[in-house]
Amino acid sequence: MQSTFSGIEIGKKGIITHQAALGITGHNLTNAETEGYSRQKVTFQVFDPLYIPGLTRELTAGQIGQGVKIEKIMRARDLLLEDRILSEKNILAYWRSMSEWIRQVELVHNEPSGYGVLNALDRFWASWQELANNPEEIAPREAVRESGEALSESINHLYMALKSIRDNIEQTIAVKVEEVNSLAQQIAKLNKEILRSESSGDNPNDLWDRRDLLVEKLSKLVNISVSRSDSDEFIVYIGGKHLVQGKHFQKLLLVKNPQNEGYSDILWDDGGVVDIRSGELKALLDARDIEIKSQIHDLDVLAVTVTDAVNSIHRRGFGLNLKTGIDFFTEKSIAIDRNGNYDSNGDGFIDGTAIFRISGTKKLSLDDVVGLTGTIILGNGVTVRYTPTDTVEDVVKKVNNAGTDIRMYVNSDGRLVVKSYSENFMIEHLEDSGDFLVQFSGILNQSGPQGAFDRGNAGMSAVLAGDFMVAPSPHPSSWIGVNEVLKNEVESIAASTGTDTDGDGIPDLSSGAGNGDNALKIANVRFDHIMVGGKTTINEFYQGIISKTGLKGETAGNAEKNLSMIVENLENLRKSISGVSIDEELVNLVKFQHGYAAAARFITEVNKMLDLLINRMI
Repeated sequence: MQSTFSGIEIGKKGIITHQAALGITGHNLTNAETEGYSRQKVTFQVFDPLYIPGLTRELTAGQIGQGVKIEKIMRARDLLLEDRILSEKNILAYWRSMSEWIRQVELVHNEPSGYGVLNALDRFWASWQELANNPEEIAPREAVRESGEALSESINHLYMALKSIRDNIEQTIAVKVEEVNSLAQQIAKLNKEILRSESSGDNPNDLWDRRDLLVEKLSKLVNISVSRSDSDEFIVYIGGKHLVQGKHFQKLLLVKNPQNEGYSDILWDDGGVVDIRSGELKALLDARDIEIKSQIHDLDVLAVTVTDAVNSIHRRGFGLNLKTGIDFFTEKSIAIDRNGNYDSNGDGFIDGTAIFRISGTKKLSLDDVVGLTGTIILGNGVTVRYTPTDTVEDVVKKVNNAGTDIRMYVNSDGRLVVKSYSENFMIEHLEDSGDFLVQFSGILNQSGPQGAFDRGNAGMSAVLAGDFMVAPSPHPSSWIGVNEVLKNEVESIAASTGTDTDGDGIPDLSSGAGNGDNALKIANVRFDHIMVGGKTTINEFYQGIISKTGLKGETAGNAEKNLSMIVENLENLRKSISGVSIDEELVNLVKFQHGYAAAARFITEVNKMLDLLINRMI
């Protein structure tokens, strides 16, 4: 039987329901500008009727309604769209971060300008040309010394600037790893609160929004994937491994890597390497260990090549004071002696030979036909086979394209040159089963394994037939400088050539103070194709460094612009779904306000009826 006071209950439910709806509308309006907030929508449902079909129901004319109730409060969210946004923002964060760091490198190069390395190179070669024209004067020698110091300082400064950027990236990586750990911890904590709320049958919309916002921030840092398949566990993966699993999370660690100059690797707390493929952290790692590391290595290649090219000529010349055998640039070697012997593992025993460059003793031309058969064996067992019909140029190309760090070319004197452009500037292995590197070019003394050069053994310089340069200390660009002897005594700058009177291959008699041929040889180094396997000159090589930097910056900038447009469009689509429309909410406000007023008026009328029934029926 329906209660006399059921009308009041119906009205009360209407008031409570519309009051809650007004609260949701107000919640939407006040969070319209809140980051990560999703518009919430209330759904009304008819309250269960008084009489439900059954054997015990009253004999009444149909079911009697009991008013309204809130079925659920849902947030407007498209999870498929959210996953797409996570993916695109992850890629955008990579290119945005990479673009920022490359922009810093571009500023460091400061080219073209009057103060960069390229300008210093031009002044350096020009000063030698002037000395060649006036070999008896002191002023041109002083100009050579000053231009040499300016070039060295430019290279030193560029190295320090690049090294500083790399160090700054290392510090930024530490900050970002800590941010990943903090976000993972917050997500795990929210998972615990969300699970508790869901267990009670609630829709924790605001907690979901907070978690989604944290996940979105995390996606900018590192490549993540999200699993929602288990209703009891929200899981975040990095490279297929759990970062967050429900209320648990793993910390990422930074561990110094001595093989990477002490820069840090990112590891899981169990020691495994984190598989970072995109995002801001990946950009930082790539910028630190690929882009800037490559820039520093190219600068080192430039420095060691300039040092070797100039010194190999200068030490065979004579100064005004008739001194000879002096290097123009200081050479710092990793070896303990001029034969390249060194301690490879730091145990105190000499167990290796560090050689950077070997020059042959025989004159040859790129067009010369080899007329020999054999196999050149390089580091890691890489083999290069040559045949009787091959020219010197053919063999050089085969070696340079063999996929190793070894580069081969014929210099301006017609000598075959073999160099290592590895990180440590050391030739690992050099062997020839035939006579191309032996009798034909004069690089090695003997064919076969017994005449092979191998870095892992001491005393290997004995197998070399030609002139060689010992591998330099790490990062030649950091220490290249003019020899102190020449700084204090410009008369020792060797502008003049000499004659070998005793047949030992080393000039010992000066051609005279008026001879500037040696200075001219050094001035002409700028035209020699001695870089990258004889493909470019020193100046062209450095111009290539600048061009590559600009191209990479342009590529990163274009990728950033394109992805920014994609992300902007996706976010606009999300706003149309999840964003709060002030106009729409104001319409809802009026609607629910009228509903509230109607329910209140209904209660007033029921109250009048009850007043008549109770107080006036006497």
